[in-house]
Amino acid sequence: MGVSCGMSIVKYVLFIFNLLCALCGIALLTIGIIVLLKASELEKLFGDYNAIAAPILLIILGSVVFVIAFFGCCGAIRESHCLTMTYATFLLILIIGQIVIAAITFAFAGDIATAMTKAFERIFHEQNLDVNRELVVTVQSQLECCGLAGPQDWGTDVPPSCCAPGTANCNIINAFQVGCTSALEDWVDMSKHIIAWVALGVAVIQLVALIFACCLGNHIRNERRSLTMS
Repeated sequence: MGVSCGMSIVKYVLFIFNLLCALCGIALLTIGIIVLLKASELEKLFGDYNAIAAPILLIILGSVVFVIAFFGCCGAIRESHCLTMTYATFLLILIIGQIVIAAITFAFAGDIATAMTKAFERIFHEQNLDVNRELVVTVQSQLECCGLAGPQDWGTDVPPSCCAPGTANCNIINAFQVGCTSALEDWVDMSKHIIAWVALGVAVIQLVALIFACCLGNHIRNERRSLTMS
């Protein structure tokens, strides 16, 4: 069964948008993995918040987006009404899911940042425990920060984790000047915007693909009805 010239354009536009959706799925997957790796190293700072749930959900969502976009490409090229409308249904569910992820990320980011900074302050003052000392080293080296408010919190005994790798003599002058409480807040804020805006950006592209899929699916159904009646 063929389609008219206008619908042929819609079909190939839908195919291109699905390629974009597949690339967006890979982007979601990559960003989720990056945030997860960083969050897993700082997991003990999250307290009661399961902050790694957001990047895990993003990884799952990115994988699902990629798979559905692949089948959407197949449905458009094969001109299958059933496959195209099924694809459109799953796409609508994905769009809603991504909007929910963005909303949750914005809603809880502030609380997570506050919980993390309070936890780090407690851990910083309890470095007599080996596990706390190791976590402070991890935070300082990963976020390139030093102390709570700055290197002056260490006095004259600035640890090597407060300086860039390879620094011969780590002191208050060549140490990272940003405090770890500010660095943690900035990291949560940056992660929040990356996750939320990427999810919304992908949702916009998917919304366009959804509109084209519905148009193509309805046209294929009408063509099939007209051929049956003739």
